[in-house]
Amino acid sequence: MSQLHTFTFNAFGEQTYLLDHGNGDATVFDPGMSNADEQHQFKTQCELLGVEVVQCVLTHAHLDHVLGLAWVFDQWGVSPRLHPTDNLTWDQAPRAAELYGVQMDKLPERGPDLGSHGSLIACGMHRLEVRCAPGHSAGHVIFVNHDQEWVIGGDVLFQGSVGRTDLPGGDGTVLAKSIENQLFELPDSFEVWPGHGPSTTIGAEKDSNPYVNAAGSGLLQR
Repeated sequence: MSQLHTFTFNAFGEQTYLLDHGNGDATVFDPGMSNADEQHQFKTQCELLGVEVVQCVLTHAHLDHVLGLAWVFDQWGVSPRLHPTDNLTWDQAPRAAELYGVQMDKLPERGPDLGSHGSLIACGMHRLEVRCAPGHSAGHVIFVNHDQEWVIGGDVLFQGSVGRTDLPGGDGTVLAKSIENQLFELPDSFEVWPGHGPSTTIGAEKDSNPYVNAAGSGLLQR
């Protein structure tokens, strides 16, 4: 049975996820480890679980979600996979590091694109559905595990909030539609693991999220 493990990394409080496939392999999502201590924490967890990272995938390529890519490649030889519509965000990441004064190693070569909306990625016995959910960035995606009823949602939907839309590629109207069409159509019981902050459920956010909700009264829905 696959198990999901959470890490909070870098100055932006980004959530990196490690999915233990249950067979000695693992997938890392949005590796944001930015220093030796964070790298040690992640590697130690892998050793405790007895897993090797065999896949690296990104919800999007903002700076805080890619800071650990070079290290992951150096450790396991795994190249990151990104949706091709987020190429501009990827290209801008080194410049963003300069603007924020953040040390970032050179990004590694990318692996195969994540494919089209609705494509599947293999994680051991499980298949995660890739859903395009732009609005925070132009090529943002989410990963849906229908078997275990959870979503790795990146910076789309948070507990009581949503992803910012003031960065290049951001659009509040588009983000609201992504949440309505790609997240809120899932069952209320599904747990959402976001790119920042604690997890939440589809039902909780449909009921009371002040920005996008099932009633259509959110700030981005007016």
